[in-house]
Formats: sequence, structure tokens, C-alpha cells
Amino acid sequence: MPDFTVPIRDELRDDYRVFYVTAWGYAADHLFGWFPKALNCHRDIFALLAHEGSRPKYLRERTRGERPPLVPFTEFLNDMGMTYSAIGDCYSYRAGQMPELLSIDRYKNIPVVNLVRHPVAWLEFYVRWRASNMRMRVGATDPLEWEWKTACHAYFEYLGLPSYSKDDIDIWASYQGMFQLNNVLGDIHAVQRHIAVEKIADEPETFKDLATYLTRGEVTFDQQSMDCAYSMRHTLFRGESPVECDPDRLMQAWPGWKVDAFRKLVSQKAMDAYASFGYDLKELARRPVNMAPIPGKIPRPVFVSSLPKSGTWLLREMLEMATGLKAHEPRIGEGSPDYENEMLIEFPSGTFFSWHSTLTSRSASLLRGCQAKNIFLIRNIYDVLLSMFAHLSRDVDAAIGRSVIGSGYFVGKTTEQCLTLMISGFTSPQMTWMGAGPLLKQLDSMLELVESGEALLLDYEQLVCNKRETLKKILHALECKLPTERVKEIVALTEKDAMRERLKISGHGQHVTLPEHILQRSVFLPYHKEMIDHAVMINAPRLPERLHALKLDSILRLEAEAKPESKWSQLKSRWLD
Repeated sequence: MPDFTVPIRDELRDDYRVFYVTAWGYAADHLFGWFPKALNCHRDIFALLAHEGSRPKYLRERTRGERPPLVPFTEFLNDMGMTYSAIGDCYSYRAGQMPELLSIDRYKNIPVVNLVRHPVAWLEFYVRWRASNMRMRVGATDPLEWEWKTACHAYFEYLGLPSYSKDDIDIWASYQGMFQLNNVLGDIHAVQRHIAVEKIADEPETFKDLATYLTRGEVTFDQQSMDCAYSMRHTLFRGESPVECDPDRLMQAWPGWKVDAFRKLVSQKAMDAYASFGYDLKELARRPVNMAPIPGKIPRPVFVSSLPKSGTWLLREMLEMATGLKAHEPRIGEGSPDYENEMLIEFPSGTFFSWHSTLTSRSASLLRGCQAKNIFLIRNIYDVLLSMFAHLSRDVDAAIGRSVIGSGYFVGKTTEQCLTLMISGFTSPQMTWMGAGPLLKQLDSMLELVESGEALLLDYEQLVCNKRETLKKILHALECKLPTERVKEIVALTEKDAMRERLKISGHGQHVTLPEHILQRSVFLPYHKEMIDHAVMINAPRLPERLHALKLDSILRLEAEAKPESKWSQLKSRWLD
């Protein structure tokens, strides 16, 4: 009689069979593609190729700049590879992300190897990958669009590199790839083992020793498995085509602009790091003498997000005068603006981005990718609602061609009823207002980046009552210097009367709420505060805690303060460090 006994596995033992191979991208480089296939020639190894790096191209669960948290992903891999002696991911993560995992005692023995490639060959594949639309189908351009948005265009312009358009992928992708080559400096101390992929491909014994290390001695390649692995060494895989990847021949074919850009964008320390891996950069290692930053240019893009009715126009005026850049906001089509859509964020040359964006993990990733300088502007939530009520009920945006159409909805309603609707939200045949919830969510999303030290936070009272100090903070955050006289001039030009006069001349005079239409917080009733508290609990439960940590409890306070600007003397400039 057959034995149907099924062996029971001990699922809970911390016997991790996981390994990681890190690198700065796969980009269809044959050697990077060959290595996991070679590992898979052994029946007890399961090696994934950029598994979690490919998912964002097709699934909007996160951006191309994000990866799943390492701890749960490691547990997932361990469970997935239960029937293998070893399972690992190749290239989804960067070496600099590994200390997060290896610092935890139960994961400290997980093998990690960082593969490096000659920077000139790596750059060739990096650019080709983007120029070929990253293996996406015709018409699908989101991944390439993301690459364009996260490129450091402001820095390239600041350095005076030759200009380009969005279609010049070979130029801007070259610049961005060169800039990325500096990341080697963060990798060196993040993990202990760094190996040139060319060395692995050329030396079977190196490959064999590395496989033993990655599997913690559980797997040894026999000759048959080695023959299988190296039989693919010079064979193009499905979808691959011949690519010139000899560094010497590539360097000889580079035009002058590319050589100059490499010398300007790749630091001497990074070049020294590549030399330590045995790579010879020849003439590229000679430092430039003819390139310098363009005077007056700001090296990083400027991103501004403000709560509605918090002083957006005033902040824009100050920034335009201080930087010489013009404010840019996305075009709003029909329907409600999608303030969470990170793909609406862009930085055309000569502009800074300014809108009422709600920050998500995707938009935060985009801003980190392009190394943006972030400025957030907030205001007391009750003052925002009062000002927004005056704004909507009087259709203030009609003056700039953005009539809300439906301001008559408030006619015949008491102030108490109108404020209740402003907090809860409403939909009429002509107008929809989502209430306080989205405002609180936007505010909370800003503070999350402020907590991590990635943004300068400004308050309406600070902006209006202390322009000079506010402007100094902005200039410090942007690494921009202005003469004292110019600072005084900007302060004078942005006083209320001067602002209104300029807005009238530009045809935007009525975009400002007139003094006689301004309501005070005293019109709110106690139950309105309870509605706001409920909206906070539903939309931004951590908001009170975050505000308290920043000594900004007044943002959710209903009672008016005698001297709202006084709290700013207590506020540290922690966002500027």
C-alpha cells in the first residue's frame, strides 16, 4: 500500500535561506541578466531578477523609486522559497538600503553582495534602457515620464550643461545617469562585499565561491551546473540585441559634451571608488577647467504646497522676486482638481511649482528623486474655512477666469448653516465642496515631510506679520543669497496695499478678499469645533500630535489669539538644517 504520509515542516524556525544581490539597476545589461540565470542553473537556488523593481512599471501600488519594506519582504521571500536551499532577489534594492535589515539581530547573517559595473558600460545600458522606453508597450510611457520628472534638471541647468528637450532622452538620461554614479559612495560602507560583475562573468571560480557565500554553504555548484551557467555567458537572451559595452571603445566614441558633463557630474571621490574596483576611467578622470555654475541659477527645483487661503499669492510674489523664477501650477481641466496626482508636479525651466498639493508616498518619492527644495504654507483651519467660505460665496476666482459657478447655493442660508456645510462638505447641481477633510489630510501630509527634515514650514501669520524674517528663512532654505537692500525692497513691494495695487493692474484685483467681507472665528459655534475634531480623527489622526511637537497647536485652535505671531519666536529652524 502506498505511503501517503506528508512530512511536516517546521515553519517557525528562524532558519533564513534568503540572500540579496544589490546593484544600481539592471537596465537589460546582459551580464546583470546572466548572473541570476546562472544561479538558477542549480536546482536548489531560486534567484529573482529585479522582481520588486519591475512591479511599479505596471502596478500603481508604489513608485519606481520605492521598494517594499525589507523586513516583511524578507519574510515573504523566506516563505516563498521554503522548498529551496536558498532564495534571493537580485537588483530590486540598493546597497544603501541594506543596513535597515542587517542591523536587526535576526537578519544580521543574511548574505548581501553588491555588484558593480564599469561606469561607462553601466551608463550605456542606463541610457539605452530609457531611450527604448524601458521595455514598455507602445503608448505606455508612465515609467519614462517618471524618469523625466525625477531627473535633476535644475542642477544640470545650474552647471551650465548643454540644454535639451524632453525628447532628447540620450542627453538628459546621460546627465542623470552620471549624477547617479555618485551613489557608489553611499554603497561602499553599507555592505561588506562588492564584486565587479565582469570579474564574476570571466572567472568561474569567483562565481562558484560567491554562490557558496550567498547560500551560506548550503549549495555547491558541480561541474554540470557550472557548465550550464557559463554556456549562457555569451548567448543573448530573449529580447536582447548586441550592444557595444567595451568601455574603451565607448569612451573613444563619446562627443565632447558628454566628456565635459561626466567630469562635472561625477565627483572625484566617486571616480576614486570606481578605481578601487579595478576600473580605469582614463582621460575621463581628468577634472574640467571650463565649466562653472551659471550665476543666479538655483541648483535644485523649488516645490511649494500651500493650504488654500493661506497666503499663496503673497508667497509666490516673494519667491518670484527673490529667485527670478515664475510660479507654475498645473492646468486644471474639467472636474475637481486632483491634488494627490504626483504626475501633475513638474518644474519647467525658469519656474517653481506652486499648488495645493496633498503629499502622498508617490509624490514624496518624486520630490526626493529630483532633490527638490520643499516649502509648505499652512494656516489655522478655522481661518481657512472662513476665508474659503467668503471666497466661494462671492466667487472670487471669477476675477482670474476660474468662476466656481454656483455661489448662489449659499443665498438664503444662515451663517451657521453655511459654516456647517463648509466643514461637512456638500454637493449641489453647480458646486461641490469636499469639506474640511481634504484640508486636514493635506496639512497632515505636509507635516510628515517636515518631521523628516525635508521641508521648510511656514505659517500664514509668520508670512504676513514678519515678512523679513520669513524671507530670510526661505533664502536660507534655498541656499540663495540676496543683498540686504533687495530683501528690504521685496518686503516693501509685498505689503498689502502694494500687492493689491499690482493685482488690480494685472486684472486680478478682486482675487483678494476685501476687509468688509472678512469673518472672525467667533461666528463658529461649539458644535462646529466638535465637527472639526471628528474630521481630524477620521482624516488625520496623527495631526494633533505632529502639530504639538512643532509647537503649532494653534493651527487647530478655535479661540483667537491676541498676538498670533508671538509663537514664532519659540519655533526652531529645524526644517532648515
